[in-house]
Amino acid sequence: MKILVIGSGGRDHTIAWKFAQSSRVKKIYVAHGNAGISQTAECVNARTIEEMLAFAARESIDLTFVGPESPLSAGIVDLFEKEGLDIVGPSLAASRLESSKCYAKEIMRDLGIPVADFEIFDDPDKARDYVRSVGYPVVVKADGLAAGKGSLVCDDVAQAEDAVHLLMEKRIFGDSGSKVEIERRLYGRELSFFCFTDGNSVMPMVAAQDYKRARDDDEGKNTGGMGSYSPHPWLTEEMSQTIMDRVVQPLITGFKEKTGIVYKGILYVGLMLVEEQDSITPYVLEINIRQGDPEAQVILPRLETDLVDISEAIVQGRLHEITPKWNPDYQLCLIAVSGRTKGKKGWYKGYPERYKIGVPIHGLDQVDPECLVVHSGTGFGDEGQLITTGGRVLCIVSRGKTLKEAREKAYAEMEKVEFTGMYYRSDIGKE
Repeated sequence: MKILVIGSGGRDHTIAWKFAQSSRVKKIYVAHGNAGISQTAECVNARTIEEMLAFAARESIDLTFVGPESPLSAGIVDLFEKEGLDIVGPSLAASRLESSKCYAKEIMRDLGIPVADFEIFDDPDKARDYVRSVGYPVVVKADGLAAGKGSLVCDDVAQAEDAVHLLMEKRIFGDSGSKVEIERRLYGRELSFFCFTDGNSVMPMVAAQDYKRARDDDEGKNTGGMGSYSPHPWLTEEMSQTIMDRVVQPLITGFKEKTGIVYKGILYVGLMLVEEQDSITPYVLEINIRQGDPEAQVILPRLETDLVDISEAIVQGRLHEITPKWNPDYQLCLIAVSGRTKGKKGWYKGYPERYKIGVPIHGLDQVDPECLVVHSGTGFGDEGQLITTGGRVLCIVSRGKTLKEAREKAYAEMEKVEFTGMYYRSDIGKE
């Protein structure tokens, strides 16, 4: 088979790596990839969904797998399916569950799926009046896509007012902040829950613990993710079933019944598990329409079932025929980012704020080959040297029989890597 993976980040590198393990795959292309991905697959300079379609048709691609949300929200699945090409991912209509937080929350509230109390605003003055009136801490969320950083968690009214200003008036995420959803801040245990689905059957994946804050001890600004590990430390089979019964299955089934839209592909629900009286309620914080990053980096290495088989079952509507196998060992992902560096006009604060690119990377050839080196923001310089091109640069994924073993391995190997301004959290997996 010839496989096309859409994406250029760490998740997409991991997806391409996973397909490369299949005996059924003879060639993998990635559009448009990065320097690390080019060592696993052939990178294709196709940037628009129309260019991706033209390439897939010209090369007779057997299966396309979409990594990031942007091409899904642009309608790549509809485009490919119209031409009779097999592709894994939700349609343009189904993708609104991520591309509009307001739409998703209203759908879930109508379906009786647990969500925090919320209101929606397109007027910043009315939004400010609301946060002054409610009397409890809130989270202010940009309605549209914001690269995983559009949710501003507030401790008090002043922070909430500032969040409204940043999103709706300063437009730090552009038009994504033209409308906001303001919800009651929940307290509990946060969990990312992932599933494969063909629109009828739902296959849960193993869970991962991720770290969103930029600094140790969950301090600093929200990022796209600073690390992760799997298995999850406290997710029980009983709680997994509760999430399936109260959130995932009602969402897939209810969404189809309410809108007529069949959701196929990967579903990611961000949850807050809240203790209420004698039970725990899984409240949905957000819905994503694709695999997480960096969760994919620790979930997919544990998958022993061929990803081609799962992908075909999703496309053909026969996911119920697949029984996935998962490796029980721990996987830990440690991410190195572009940190604080000095530029010509002062200091770069570093990811998730302004950062420097084009910085040479050294030492990757010294990393133990038993570890998986995943590239997120890398490219090649004028002389062919490996350089940084993004905020999240690369990660090392290690394996161990225990979390401690996997953690020690990842940190030992990361010490071999160096680039100016390199930063990574010191507490990933330190439970």
